[in-house]
Amino acid sequence: MLRKCGWYLGKLLNFLWASLSLFVYFIFHPKQFRAFLFSILSDINEFHQVAFGRLKDFEKTEFFRQLSSHFIFAQSNLFNRDFKVTRSMETHFLATLVKELVPQSIFEIGTYNGFTTLHLAVNSPESCRIFTLDLPPDYDVQKLRSGSYDDVLVIKLSQKTISQRFYKNHPLEGKITELYGDSAAFDFSGYFGKMDIVFIDGNHSLEYVRKDTENAFKMLSDHGVIVWHDFDYIIHKDVFFYLNDLSKDHPIYSVPHTRFAIYGKNIV
Repeated sequence: MLRKCGWYLGKLLNFLWASLSLFVYFIFHPKQFRAFLFSILSDINEFHQVAFGRLKDFEKTEFFRQLSSHFIFAQSNLFNRDFKVTRSMETHFLATLVKELVPQSIFEIGTYNGFTTLHLAVNSPESCRIFTLDLPPDYDVQKLRSGSYDDVLVIKLSQKTISQRFYKNHPLEGKITELYGDSAAFDFSGYFGKMDIVFIDGNHSLEYVRKDTENAFKMLSDHGVIVWHDFDYIIHKDVFFYLNDLSKDHPIYSVPHTRFAIYGKNIV
């Protein structure tokens, strides 16, 4: 018993010393503190999803068991990612999902730097076509109908790097069709009933996530799936509450260790 208590006491002292050391370190390295704070917020957010989210657990589905039983070696890049936008686990989950579903058509709402877009292209069949919709490069941010600070920030960053997206000059760039427009006003009718995967990662305000979701349902093929990014309460509360409410009428699943929510007729 004394040995056990001594072990726990030793670990507690290690923890206190590490905490004190980090406190001093962050005083001189404020950028690192922001990264640390982001990781803490991510953990809190994940527990909040479990405690207060109404979505079903993806890991309890037959589809998850199917994924687990297959040896799927999807391709994802761990290094060229912006941790504030996409976590490595999220990128790899999306890559694995695409590899498993073998889609012929994908629609992405929100291109940003094209990192996710390229993963969709790399892991889908050669015959697959990816359509990615983003605001035009000359879009006036002041005209944005609704959106949070992070939406405005992403728009500005996207406009600066629009010619440097990850899929530019990549051998698979030909699979990708860039579309430009405001998703709240864009005419999606030409894509209705044709998309095997719709990935929603555009404006996170209630108005936009509702409109994007309504169009996503219309675009789905008979076996299509919708994936929403940023199902989290802390930063994207509108997405969190909207999907919680939508789950009353549709079986939507939360993907553990990510900010993804997923829907599909065949995901049960």
